[in-house]
Amino acid sequence: MRRQGRSMTRFRQQQGVGIIEVLVALVVVSFGVLGMAGLQLTGMKHSNNGFNRSKALILTENIATRMRINVQGVANGSYDGFDSGDDANYCNVKPVPYCQASKGNAAQSCTVDELAAFDLFSVSCGDWGSSGASGGINDQLPGGARLEVDCDDSPCEDTSTYTLSVSWPENRTARSDDAPVVRRVQMVLRP
Repeated sequence: MRRQGRSMTRFRQQQGVGIIEVLVALVVVSFGVLGMAGLQLTGMKHSNNGFNRSKALILTENIATRMRINVQGVANGSYDGFDSGDDANYCNVKPVPYCQASKGNAAQSCTVDELAAFDLFSVSCGDWGSSGASGGINDQLPGGARLEVDCDDSPCEDTSTYTLSVSWPENRTARSDDAPVVRRVQMVLRP
């Protein structure tokens, strides 16, 4: 009978310790889950930044290819000094003539200078559709993105190089008062 009394005494001394242990474990697990959520958010942010850089590089290569094809337009200086951020309404007006076939419309005949203007519009704004321009730098990168094309020599000559750059603001949030970091992809081109 004595044995039964001792085990009951031990049982009574351990009451409540299990609940405290469970609460401590819950707090530790909660901090672990919060840490993992923070890592996930940081990983998503860096993934998005890398994706924007890839799109900017593709767009820069796009204008470089167009300039290599339109050598006479480059020689005429039709690409030099372009900045898509200079005119906020630039993408609201369809270029005339429209040098590419679109839904239901054949491509119009263009001079080399008109083709240069069309190339700059296409990369900056995208293709013209029923609801306006879409698919260019303005749609593929965060707001405030811009394309710049500048001849590196003054006056620009046939042997001059061009600096092509696509820039965009990064790390902008709705609640952030900090100025966004401007990222840039640049390419030096000798057409």
